[in-house]
Amino acid sequence: MEKDNNTTSVEKIVTISCDCASEERLDAFLFREFPDFSRSYFQKLVSQGLVEVNGRRVSKSFLVSKGDQIIISFPKPAAFAVEPQYVDFDIVDTQKDFLIINKPAGLTVHHTKEKGYDPTLVHGLLHRFKEFSEFDDNERPGIVHRLDKGTSGLLVVARNIKAQIELARQFRDRLIQKSYLAVVTGHPDQEGKIELPVGRHPVERNKMSHVSYAGKPALTHYKVVQYYKDCSLVSVRIVTGRTHQIRVHFAALGHGLLGDIMYGNESKFIKRPALHSWKLAFDFKGKRYDYWCPVPDDFKRLLHLLRGERVEPAEK
Repeated sequence: MEKDNNTTSVEKIVTISCDCASEERLDAFLFREFPDFSRSYFQKLVSQGLVEVNGRRVSKSFLVSKGDQIIISFPKPAAFAVEPQYVDFDIVDTQKDFLIINKPAGLTVHHTKEKGYDPTLVHGLLHRFKEFSEFDDNERPGIVHRLDKGTSGLLVVARNIKAQIELARQFRDRLIQKSYLAVVTGHPDQEGKIELPVGRHPVERNKMSHVSYAGKPALTHYKVVQYYKDCSLVSVRIVTGRTHQIRVHFAALGHGLLGDIMYGNESKFIKRPALHSWKLAFDFKGKRYDYWCPVPDDFKRLLHLLRGERVEPAEK
């Protein structure tokens, strides 16, 4: 359950319905329940009296049990002033209710607290389409899913709040089909599935991990398109959409993405994770929409090099 208390906080109510949290510290339980926040963040909320258990304030070391009701008053983050700004990206299709974007690698979808001043896709949307300034949410207008900064390819963006609600529901219900192309190190099996939880890394908070005790279920299907000498081109379909899911899953198999210095292997052939969102399909208002997008130049150059073909030196 979630509700707005006032303009300064958002209240969330959590009722423990299983024995898994029995005799677990309150701060540890909250960190596991909300992995996008750090444990120290919840310790601070508890010390400020913003967390109650069964109607009373407790300490961070309070041991929670089945049946406990926890109320957390999350302070609303300070809003960023997102001003329209020209940003270079291609539009694959324009519909009344949504846009299909070809996001270039290196472009962040929306700003974060840590990088609130970097140009993002949202800045560009506000610059090119006036309707995005009419959303109540100035920080993420129309955004229903994301691609990592280093990932290129297809992204759907809603053009009005009704479309945003409907597309967000389809993503939540796993009705939208998303397929990627990736180059991974080594030679994985010809095809398979990776079913490992993905959650915030217990130590390095900017990373995700498949061994995190706060992980959520994640499912990835893949098929090898081409084996090369020391790596493979794979087609990937994700059922869930966890942060860094593909990168974490293939790293867990021992076949990290080429160019992925966070989870995989640095490469002299490509300077970002070799990952491209190339297919996107969904139904909207009774009509089927199917899109595909060829790989960008740096990815194409990588494939030529892996085939042993001669290519022009990459632009610096």
